[in-house]
Amino acid sequence: MLHAKLIVGSHKALSGSANFSINGLRRNLEFMDDADAWPELATARCAAAEQYWDMGRDWTEPALEILRALIRLVSPEEAMARTVDEATTFTPWRVAGETSAGRLPQPFQAELVYEAACTVYEHGFAFVEAPTGAGKTDIGKHLATVLPVSHGQTVFSWGERADQQRLGSLALIPASVLKNWTTNAPTNFKPIKHSHLSRRGKEETAELDEINRAVRSSASMIVDESHRLSSRYLSPSARSLVFERSPAIWTACLSATLMGNQGLDGLLAFHEKRASIYVPPPITEQINQHMAKVRKRGELVRHLDQMNRRIEDQSVQDDLFDSAEALQVEVNKVERQLETGGLQISALQEGLADALAPYVVRRQRDCIGESADRKSGAFVYPTIRSHREDTALSDQQRQIIERIKALAECITTGVTLVSADPQRAAHTEIKFHDKSRIHIRNFLALLRASITFAREEWARERDSEADQRGRASIGENLRRAEKQNARGIAIPDGALTEEVDAETEGSETPICDRISRLLNHPSLDSIDEARAGVMRDILRKHGHAIFLAERVGVLEVYARLLAGHRGRGPEVFVVAPGARIKTGKKLHHIRSGADAQEYFGIDGKHVDPLKQRAMFLTFQMAEGINLQIASALGIIGVTSDVKSLIQGLGRIDRIDSPNSRIHYYTFDLPGLVLSSDHKARARVASIALLSGVGAEDLPSELVEFSAGDLTDLVLEQVKKPRILRPNNYFDQLETLRRVLPADVLERVSNANPRGLWGAELCLLSSVEPLTILLLGSRTGNPQDPAVLPPRLIAVRDADGRAEIIGDQVEAARLLSAAYAETRRRGMQSHRLELNAISGTFSRLGSTLAHLTHWDVRPARTVSLLSSLASFLSGNEKGDAGQALFGSLTLPTLEKLAEAWAHELDVFWIEAKETVSQRSASGTEIPDYLGIDAIYQAFQEQPDDVRSAVSERMQELFARCTALSEGQPIDVLSRVAVIFEARQ
Repeated sequence: MLHAKLIVGSHKALSGSANFSINGLRRNLEFMDDADAWPELATARCAAAEQYWDMGRDWTEPALEILRALIRLVSPEEAMARTVDEATTFTPWRVAGETSAGRLPQPFQAELVYEAACTVYEHGFAFVEAPTGAGKTDIGKHLATVLPVSHGQTVFSWGERADQQRLGSLALIPASVLKNWTTNAPTNFKPIKHSHLSRRGKEETAELDEINRAVRSSASMIVDESHRLSSRYLSPSARSLVFERSPAIWTACLSATLMGNQGLDGLLAFHEKRASIYVPPPITEQINQHMAKVRKRGELVRHLDQMNRRIEDQSVQDDLFDSAEALQVEVNKVERQLETGGLQISALQEGLADALAPYVVRRQRDCIGESADRKSGAFVYPTIRSHREDTALSDQQRQIIERIKALAECITTGVTLVSADPQRAAHTEIKFHDKSRIHIRNFLALLRASITFAREEWARERDSEADQRGRASIGENLRRAEKQNARGIAIPDGALTEEVDAETEGSETPICDRISRLLNHPSLDSIDEARAGVMRDILRKHGHAIFLAERVGVLEVYARLLAGHRGRGPEVFVVAPGARIKTGKKLHHIRSGADAQEYFGIDGKHVDPLKQRAMFLTFQMAEGINLQIASALGIIGVTSDVKSLIQGLGRIDRIDSPNSRIHYYTFDLPGLVLSSDHKARARVASIALLSGVGAEDLPSELVEFSAGDLTDLVLEQVKKPRILRPNNYFDQLETLRRVLPADVLERVSNANPRGLWGAELCLLSSVEPLTILLLGSRTGNPQDPAVLPPRLIAVRDADGRAEIIGDQVEAARLLSAAYAETRRRGMQSHRLELNAISGTFSRLGSTLAHLTHWDVRPARTVSLLSSLASFLSGNEKGDAGQALFGSLTLPTLEKLAEAWAHELDVFWIEAKETVSQRSASGTEIPDYLGIDAIYQAFQEQPDDVRSAVSERMQELFARCTALSEGQPIDVLSRVAVIFEARQ
């Protein structure tokens, strides 16, 4: 009767579902009932109609009062404050106070844990980037605690056997920092050393099975210092291959440099190998659109190279088909296409970085702050000062160094090698170089670091009577290269009198002989001693200092110079696990990073601030350990390994450093700039691009600079403020937070608004009309144990139908844009009257009533449920599986997606191996590995395999359907804020 349409006369009443239009009344197109033959029925209907009319008239004011209680009209800034607060305070993802995972979390650490947990929940994968010294180990421990609980609360597992459930976390950890992880660690995670992943031989299969068993029984995986796994689409490292061949699992990766020197290529491959099974098809398509542009650029660049070579050949012989002028016209045309067609390297890389931004959670050093006050209890960074210690060369020394460089760079075997540097996010570079090039670079790098060790490495020869299987020295390699050049090498102009020796004119290696004479010239003897003197001054000033170099031999040279100084000198420690170091009274050999921390770590057993101490480490050995007692760090010879340089700086630049200021000293030979220095500069820009910091500064061409400037360049990037990315959910929330008044945020946060429904309604200005809903979180109770995170949903009109946008980044971006327009019009504090938005309620009623758990499923389930629906139904589903699964509860949807991912795992692994093996020449850039390729690999399996999988999934689907029957799947009760955006 509530929905009956009644026409009541003095003697009759008509009821029906028609609108009582001409078509309805005359043609009976819809049902209606004539009660003329039953007067008593007509009388009853008259009475009922009058009663309903009276109820409506009498209840108008009470109904409005109830509506006012259910829907609170608030200003846009108040509604936005509640949205930011709800979205960032979901209890299961928060850590604070006394925890089971070590030290108390700092506010920024708690924020990163929260954002990482949310990102993993949404996408199955999160890359957590925090600066060195920010306590990523603590962040990882907290994630190892939070993620398994979050998994257990959101993925249906009731009624399963204990051995079927995923419990706890697996942690992949570098051996050098294993002790830091296992100290005060949670008990629910299993640590595995990185080195355990790279063993070879007979035990490889057994170890892979062991790791995979651990993955299948764990709810999440934490990867510390993930840049060490060297994932790439071509030639991944042995340890990365094992990592890539493990099943799908919620994964959080920690690093201070994202993928280090691999940059965007490494991040793309890493995400593809660990998360592509979770990625919705639209995101896969977005990435592949960029890959298509990369391939297009590659084609144009190759064509451009061909045209330029033909122009160059014109000087030797005229082109048979085109003149030089015609070729130049074609070159100009291609260059315009590259410039104006959106095919510039920077544009392509920015597009791919933006596509991966939803998965990267990050903070800059600037977010944490710095202060010279170390007694306040606030964990922030100390202040920084950088010093250049360029060696003051005499004219003779400078001339000899420059001449050695000129002579070394002309050494060649006469054999040109062609190598491809495969890049997926840019274009593969084909390089023509000589076999001796790498030895020349290494020799000059040693020359820059230590004259003494450069001499030793130059002169060392393997015993001619030995088996010759040991490592050849750089000098030996370059002498061999000169001998192999049958044509002979022309001695470059500008010979110095110091290099000429008439007695050896008939030598097979005249160039190397000249280098040897110059290298051993007595005027160079003082260079290393002068540097050692500077190191002594640093120790006298700071007490404790760290010195980093690329080679252990360089460390030994300066360690001996410091330890051999007469009088009361410093204690000297050389950290070198596999080397043989001759120790002495003041010189000590340390074999592990954990032992080094005992002398220079803040809680070390052998810390003694009253002693002068110097510690020498390679960049690789220093990575990951904490040496914050030292207030000074010296870089001996600039390294082109930017990842190692950043990690090295972080040994003393730590939030728990007791020093009010830390000092960096860069030791360099001025003017000795190598090709690798330019590559290092490009790597700094690449890391900045991925981080969203300074991406607009990506240089189109490299300019000359002093190698020692590299430290300052890295520090400049490290200290830049965080840029908020448009394609990251939490960056969009932070954008909103920054424009909201602090007092409004505090008031709304403290109010903790709740009502019968608890919803707030406000009006926003927008260039397009839409409705945005914030669904409040649910943390479970005895009556309803469901745990549901907060969620944004946007609804807009699309050709007369409601388009539901569940993508969190897109919904947040629409909300941010609408609020920005509202602020532009000065309407952020304006509250509307209820009668001003009466038309909104009918529109909301038709929308909200149809929203279900299906509409709030996380992104990682979208592709899986769509392919599962196609498999179970036997045909493609245009609705992504909604008709089949739309009536299920969210926990059962999660369970179906996870079980289906488990079934597809083996075929995903096969598809990943195919991508890794494809195009060994580097000429083909494959598309991103999406769910379609994975599902296709599964569909190619024999019928019996697919039938067995179908039986298991049908059984689980039936169970999930039965468990969902009678359970509420609407989201009405969760609506916390309603944003009505109008033009």
